[in-house]
Amino acid sequence: MQHLSREVARAKSRWLKQLVAADQRWLRLSLIAALAAGLLLILQAHLLARAVDATLFHQAQLSDLTPLLWLLVVALLLRAALGVVREWSGQKASVAVRERLRNQLLARLAALGPAYTQSQRSGEISSLIIEQVEALDGFIARYLPQMALASLLPLVILAFVLPVNWAAALIFLFTAPLIPLFMALVGIKAADANRRNFRALARLSAYFLDVVQGLSTLKHFSRSREQTQIIAANAEEFRVRTMQVLRLAFLSSAVLEFFASVSIAILAVYLGFSFLGLLDFGSWGQGVTLYHALFILILAPEFYQPLRELGTHYHAKQEAVAASERLMDLLQEAETMQSSGQRQLPAVALDLTLENISFRYSAHGAWVLDQFSLHVPAGETLALVGPSGVGKSTVLNLLAGFNQVERGEVRIAGIPLAELERASWMGALSWISQQTVLFPGSLRDNLLLANPHADDAALWRACDLAQASEFIHPLPQGLDTPVAEAGQGFSGGQLQRLALARAFLRDAPVVLLDEPTASLDAESEAKVLQALKQLCVGRTVLLVTHRPSTQALADRVVSLAAPLGADEEGVRDV
Repeated sequence: MQHLSREVARAKSRWLKQLVAADQRWLRLSLIAALAAGLLLILQAHLLARAVDATLFHQAQLSDLTPLLWLLVVALLLRAALGVVREWSGQKASVAVRERLRNQLLARLAALGPAYTQSQRSGEISSLIIEQVEALDGFIARYLPQMALASLLPLVILAFVLPVNWAAALIFLFTAPLIPLFMALVGIKAADANRRNFRALARLSAYFLDVVQGLSTLKHFSRSREQTQIIAANAEEFRVRTMQVLRLAFLSSAVLEFFASVSIAILAVYLGFSFLGLLDFGSWGQGVTLYHALFILILAPEFYQPLRELGTHYHAKQEAVAASERLMDLLQEAETMQSSGQRQLPAVALDLTLENISFRYSAHGAWVLDQFSLHVPAGETLALVGPSGVGKSTVLNLLAGFNQVERGEVRIAGIPLAELERASWMGALSWISQQTVLFPGSLRDNLLLANPHADDAALWRACDLAQASEFIHPLPQGLDTPVAEAGQGFSGGQLQRLALARAFLRDAPVVLLDEPTASLDAESEAKVLQALKQLCVGRTVLLVTHRPSTQALADRVVSLAAPLGADEEGVRDV
């Protein structure tokens, strides 16, 4: 795998920072709380050093130290409270950004349409929306506030140390850059390791979901053992990639701790020799007292602490940069759906027209449709037939606007589809495919997708028309019967009748049917055909089918043949 170039990494970092721009108020609150805690730490160091110095060198009594000790307790309690505020505000920003990003991704998938999502592996999409968005949490909640804190708090501490001892300030100044330097060197490898890790996770998620969905077929052909071994190999690859990421994260922490410890040791040696009078420079001619030495030594770990914590969270940045690669790709994916205009459909019967349509799925691929024309008059039921692969389902996708035509024009009631508002056209359309999808919930929830305002009377009327009442009535919970994943527990014929019930409930003037009786037995097909016959009355219907029994519903049958070439018109027999 190629390393991320510096320009690409910077572009991804800029995109991540733009992502959180709308929630800067929470990040600012986190930074303010952290800075306030840092100032209290300086006060705490002053109070502690003053108390120890007064006890050892000025024979102070407990009563003399009581105000200092109370102030010290208050400072500790306030620091703890500010730490809670800092973490809470960082998490608020993270939750808000991740929620907004997930909404953007889902909206983008909706805009790209079914044609795009069907070309992707659902496991990879779910990994993208769940795991890879979740990977931004550490970057938003901890890394960004810590990066600002690491650039400000050391300067504040330096400003307090410099008037006390300029030599100690110089030690701070010259040793501090070593930590971010080595952090960046280790981080280059961490970014590549995180990218490999996310790709391994996406492969594992996608393959596992594919195997689970096809488990019955694998069992039928006794091939489940081989798939188990492949999943185990993918899981092992993910484990190895994860350990590589953790190895680099721990290496980064160890390097940063080493340099911070060495720097503090150098400072302690200088202060010790200066306190003993063996070194006589850096204290502005005042000498190093116990108070000065303790004040600086207490602050020394805290001077490096923001930089060390930044190094600890630096792998969160690299993880976010790696996750952003696929997130940016999806958000910038070119739309395959027909662009949305502003015009509304007229309140008249709708006819459908495809005029001189040419379409292919890739820029250099073969033509699926070439100079294809079709007109479906308002109120007509037209059956589109032909061999598999000649573009029958593509015609439906183009009419629905799920794909954009390369040449030619699609018109609805004489209005170019590109000029129609998408919501206006979707509201006038019902779609029934070969495989009906039911979502987790109840039967009622799934039917109400077609018309959220329908009452029980309308629901049962739609079920009666679709021949679905006969298997819903015997169910103990009726319309409130829970639906398992992928509609398990319902036969193929029952699922198709539920899809027809949704179509009746939607009552749209245009219906597109993609082989609605495929894979059904004779009894189920007869019931579906009876419901389809009623659905076609008074509507404009385009029906794709292979079965003569379904073709019999049509007023007209059009046979579609494959295009003969890029410049020749395919054969279409009416």
